Amino acid sequence: MPSLEAHTVDVYDVIGLGFGPANLAVAGALLEQPRETCPISVNKSLFIERYSEFKWHPGMLLPGTRMQISFLKDLATLRSPQSPITFVSYLHSKNRLVDFINRGCITPTRKEYSDYLAYAARYVQGQGIKVAYGENVIGVEEGSEGTVQVHSRVLATGETIVRRAKNLIISPGGSPWVPRCIQTIIPHPRIVHSSQYISSVEPMLATMKATTRPLKIAVVGAGQSAVEVLLDLNSRLTSMDKSAGQTHDLHLIIRGGSLNPSEGGPFGNQVYNPEFVNVMYDLPSDSRRRVMADYKATNYGVVNPLTLDSLYQVMYDQQVDGDIARRKGNALAMTSTQITIIPYSNLSSAEISTRPSQSPTETEDTDTLSVILQNTLTQELSETTYDAIICATGYERDSWLNFLKSSGLGKHFGLSANSDKTRLAVDRDFRAATNGKNGNFGATMNGKSGAFKAAANGINGHSRTPDTNAEEIQAPYASTETKVSDTLYISRRYRLLPLPTAGNEFIPKIYLQGCAEETHGLSDTLLSVTGVRAGEIVEDLCSN
Repeated sequence: MPSLEAHTVDVYDVIGLGFGPANLAVAGALLEQPRETCPISVNKSLFIERYSEFKWHPGMLLPGTRMQISFLKDLATLRSPQSPITFVSYLHSKNRLVDFINRGCITPTRKEYSDYLAYAARYVQGQGIKVAYGENVIGVEEGSEGTVQVHSRVLATGETIVRRAKNLIISPGGSPWVPRCIQTIIPHPRIVHSSQYISSVEPMLATMKATTRPLKIAVVGAGQSAVEVLLDLNSRLTSMDKSAGQTHDLHLIIRGGSLNPSEGGPFGNQVYNPEFVNVMYDLPSDSRRRVMADYKATNYGVVNPLTLDSLYQVMYDQQVDGDIARRKGNALAMTSTQITIIPYSNLSSAEISTRPSQSPTETEDTDTLSVILQNTLTQELSETTYDAIICATGYERDSWLNFLKSSGLGKHFGLSANSDKTRLAVDRDFRAATNGKNGNFGATMNGKSGAFKAAANGINGHSRTPDTNAEEIQAPYASTETKVSDTLYISRRYRLLPLPTAGNEFIPKIYLQGCAEETHGLSDTLLSVTGVRAGEIVEDLCSN
């Protein structure tokens, strides 16, 4: 279908890609800028979102699950406590402020926080912020007169819309990541990523209702989401309509030796203070990498201690029930589930196999998922078969790179279409790499100058950036000679820095949110600095 040019506004002052918490916070900060000093017009600000309405992690809104941060680390409080989009303002508008205080807990449920974000989205839209819901951004390219062209596809109709913007804010969020051996056999109705768990679990279990034998399901991952999914599955399987005495098997496959509690103390949490972003950004790259490793246990591959206590109690109760049943010499009175943690294990391979029907009630053969696990200590291989696999294995955050690679924009920032690896560096490295080159930046980008080699000694760009469910921070890319490796430079206020060229200057400002962990620290992919970061980006947007 031919492209449609959006004529409602000739050129937008800013277009934001995505409308999750990061860009929602930006929208709120834009509304609160003095109109007489800010050149960015609210009426010429647009955000493009693929969902048909505002949604936040809909696949993980499990009953009773709580946020891992204080309600004060919302969209605006740390930037401006008087903002109308704070969590307190939301509670006041719902007449629940006193009741929330009486809870005696600073962490809201995930369900309530999602409702708060939707409330804030409705508010900013009511104040003039435009949101194009139901559109998927499919490309960006350089436009005329110092603009960027944004191409999006309307999901309901398939039509393509082209819009122009003076500035761009890229807030892509994360795309679900699954182990490579699982990638070869998806999509499959009984392989689910945790991000889609709520919407997928009932249809997934429905495909196995005809199975009269006990079920065997694996959860892969060692983070918060993995354990939450495990506990929810345990409840669902225990209540399934199966024959009494059957025991379903739930396996939690982890790469380490045990589940680890998150370090949520006040001292460890200082790494997520807004001012700590300055500390991280000003460090040399090798020191920055060391700090991230030191604080890894505050975020990656760890579980809230209260959630761990709940899991341990469930597993202990299963032992007690088993002992009682054996003592009485009979089966359990109802369907039960047995949770087993499989430590030191990596998924080595996976394939779909067909299991013949085993009873008259099973009218069709059923697919099973055969996996080979490798013990990370002994390297021994073992094979097992599952009815379903839930992957709580994190997210990748490189979609913004693909946008720039496939467009003419990448060249302005030193990104080539055939780049194998990309890293982010700070403006100090940018000055060192470009100083005195007189526009001849090619040799610098190829690592021929000492200045660039010094700048390139830090942590690499994350082609797969894990979230709180992932189990490790990726190791740095070790070789810059066997692959094409590009460096992009980003300012303290999250703006990509265009390279000096002998030709036309690149005018549009392009910002990244949730993609700059290696330069701005662990908080960049989380909610902790969302409000403050939004204020910094808007201030930079409004500056000359």
